[in-house]
Amino acid sequence: MAVYRIADLNVEIKNKYSYTDVFCAKYKTDFCGTPDITAYAHDEDMVYEKKNLSEMKEGYLESLTIYRDISRKILDFNGFILHASIIEKDGVGYAFSAKSGTGKTTHSRLWLEKYPDAEIINGDKPLVRIMEDKVFAYGTPWCGKEGYNVNEKVPLKALCFIERAQNNSICEIPKEEAVKRIFSQLVIPSSPLLLNKMLDLVEIFVEKTHTCLLSCNMDISAAQTAYEFMSSLG
Repeated sequence: MAVYRIADLNVEIKNKYSYTDVFCAKYKTDFCGTPDITAYAHDEDMVYEKKNLSEMKEGYLESLTIYRDISRKILDFNGFILHASIIEKDGVGYAFSAKSGTGKTTHSRLWLEKYPDAEIINGDKPLVRIMEDKVFAYGTPWCGKEGYNVNEKVPLKALCFIERAQNNSICEIPKEEAVKRIFSQLVIPSSPLLLNKMLDLVEIFVEKTHTCLLSCNMDISAAQTAYEFMSSLG
């Protein structure tokens, strides 16, 4: 059992297996007061993960269920998990989200190749919080198999959905469409009360960020197309 600094919160994690200790090591803090969140693996969540990932070891599955518990409890702090890659450039964050296999990670790497000063804050499952009328994205240990994560936060300017195409183009999309698209990229709570909290947060989120659709190939010019458009948004 240890406390970790995640998304500007002190998160106490009660784990049985050592996997999480190693996994979250660089987020560990010496904080010894009352934590903001205490997270652990619920039995029903472990059953769910075992059913879907039966080949994975217990420690890995426990870490997933702990993050699921964090996803429920961080709603009280105006936060939620977003299935996306967060790229920081010039002190601003851009979120890229897509259906599995579309090329979200590949596109993120193109940014690193095109813009050496860019950084991937989180490659797969960042936390997002709405604070002081702004949206911030945070790196977390849960970041996808590539391991892209830093324990930092960045003000989020835009959320961009990615679709594959032969030629590169990008445009803003209506907030109503963005809300529909974003729900497939969230960890949806089963509790109606928590679901209502999430719905309220998502509505605020899309009002405070630009929402875009990027149709792109996997050429480095796709990164340039995305950056030049989104960085110019007011």
